Amino acid sequence: MIVTISGDSADRLKKLLLLVGLAFTAACGDGGEEPAERPATGGQIVIAEGADIDKPNSLVGESQLDNSVNAILYRPLLAPAWENGELLYLTAADGPTALARSYEYFGPDSASLRYRMRSDARWSDGQPITARDAAWTLETQGSEEVASPRQDYNREIREIVVEDDSTLVVHFNRRYPEMLFHTAGGVVPRHPYEGTDLSQLRSHPALTNPVGALVTSGPFRLAQWTRGQQVVLERNPDFQPAALLDRIVFRIIPEETTRMIELQTGNVDMTLVPFNFLPEVEANDELEVLVEEKRGYEYIGYNPAAKSFFQDRDIRRALGLAIDIPALIDALQIGEYAVPAGGPYPPIFPLLYDPEGQAPLVHDTVEAKRILASKGWTPGPDGILTKDGEPFRFTILTNAENRRRVDIAQIVERQWRRIGVRADIQTLEFNTVIERSRAKDFDARIGGWGVGLSADLYQLWGDPELPFNDVSYDNPEVQRLFDVALHQPTDEAAALYWRQAASLLAADQPYTWLYYYDRLYAINTRIGGMVVNTLGPYQRSWEWFVQQ
Repeated sequence: MIVTISGDSADRLKKLLLLVGLAFTAACGDGGEEPAERPATGGQIVIAEGADIDKPNSLVGESQLDNSVNAILYRPLLAPAWENGELLYLTAADGPTALARSYEYFGPDSASLRYRMRSDARWSDGQPITARDAAWTLETQGSEEVASPRQDYNREIREIVVEDDSTLVVHFNRRYPEMLFHTAGGVVPRHPYEGTDLSQLRSHPALTNPVGALVTSGPFRLAQWTRGQQVVLERNPDFQPAALLDRIVFRIIPEETTRMIELQTGNVDMTLVPFNFLPEVEANDELEVLVEEKRGYEYIGYNPAAKSFFQDRDIRRALGLAIDIPALIDALQIGEYAVPAGGPYPPIFPLLYDPEGQAPLVHDTVEAKRILASKGWTPGPDGILTKDGEPFRFTILTNAENRRRVDIAQIVERQWRRIGVRADIQTLEFNTVIERSRAKDFDARIGGWGVGLSADLYQLWGDPELPFNDVSYDNPEVQRLFDVALHQPTDEAAALYWRQAASLLAADQPYTWLYYYDRLYAINTRIGGMVVNTLGPYQRSWEWFVQQ
C-alpha cells in the first residue's frame, strides 16, 4: 500500500527534483513490482566506479557513491520510490526498508509530524532500532560541529521529541512542502557514536576503519574496504527478505578505458558508460544500456575567495560567454545525450524550469571582450589580460578519473585563451577534489551535480558557509525567495519562487552551467532485478540476482 494523505496538494506524496541524491538516494528505494518468482540465491555482481567511497555514514557522506552505498547500508524512516513521474514516500507496509509504519501531520496548521516506527528492526550488532536512533540522527544532522551536508534540513525544525521507543515527533516552525524530505531519510545508530565529540565524528574509528566495526541496518553490510581498490558488501542475515546476492562488489577503476575493457570481458557486470564508448557497448549482445534522462549537469564554479576578479558577476558572465557550449558538446561527442544548460533546473522538470530566465548563455566572444575591457582589463605583451599589474590567470581543478571533465578543461582553456584569459589545468583524485572543494581551496573547478529529489536549492546556494556552497554564493534576494518558497503550503505555490530564485542565480553566474546530460549505464544481461530510472541505478538491491 502507498500512503495517501487527504487534503490539498501539499499532501500529495511527490517531490519534483534535484541533487546527487542527498536525503533519499535510491539504492534502497521500494518502488516497483515484486518479481513473480523468487530467483535462485547466491553469487555476486561487480560494479565499476571511477572513485572510492569516502564516508560510510549517511550523516557525513557527500559523493554520489557515498550516498548510493549508504542507502544500501542504512534504512530510512520512509523509503523512496519513483512512479509515473512522482517521488513517493513508502512506509514499512509497502516494502522492507522503511522503518516507519505510518506518519501523520498534526497540530496547529499541521506543522508537526509523528512517525510510528516498526519495533522488530535490528541493527547489525543486534541492538533494536528505536525512535531514539532516529532522533539522534536528526539532531546530529543539524549540528554545526558535524557540518553535515544536510545540515540545512534542520533549519525549520523547532523540536524533536521521542514519545516512546517506537514514536518520533518532529515539530516545525511552520508547515511547508519539504517536511518529509528533510526528516525521513537514512537513520544512523546512536549507540556507537553517542558520547563522541561531534566535531570528531568524521574521524570516528567506525568510519576510518569500518570493517567489523560499522553498525548498519540495510540489506547488505560492509564486509571489506580496500581503499582505492574495492568495497565489498555482503548479505545482511538480519534483513528480511534476505537479499538474493551473496555480495555486491564495487571495484574502483579510475581509468575509464580499463573500466570498459573489464566490462567487455565480463569481469565487471555494471558501470557508467562514457559516451564515446557507447557504440562498442551497444554492439555487445551481452550488455544492455539503460538511460537516466538528463538528471545531471556539469558546470564550472568560480571561487571569489581565491581570485578577486571572480567576485564580479559581469566577469563571470564574460567567462561563460567565451565558451561555445554547442561546440563543446560536439567536441565531446555527446550531442545525442546532452543539451546546453542555463541554470539549476533541467527542462525535464517543467514546473521549475523557466526557458527564458534560465536560458543558456549564447556564445559571444565580442561581448566577452567588451565586458572585460570595460572592467579595466587590457592585453599584456603575451596577450594575457592584466589589470593593476595582475594577470587574468587562475587554475581550473577537476577530477582526473573523469576523462570527459579533463577534456572540458582543455577545451575551455583554449576558448578562454582567445579572450586573453589564462587557465592552468590541475587534475587530482576525486576525493581529494571533494576535500579541496569543502575547504574552498581552489580557484575554479569543473564539477557536476545529479539532479535531486527536492526543488529546494538552499544546500547549494543558501548560507555561504554550507559545505556544498563551495563558491560562497551570497545573494540576499535569492535567500529571501528561498525563504518564501519554503513557507508555501504546496509544491505548486512554491515553484513560482524557486523559478524566480533560479533566474537570479542564472543572472549572477556563480557557475557557468555547461549542459544537462543523460547518464548511461551498461548492465550485463546475466544480471536480473536491476532498474534504472529517475531515482538512479542502485534500487531494490535485495532483489538483484545472477541469472542461472
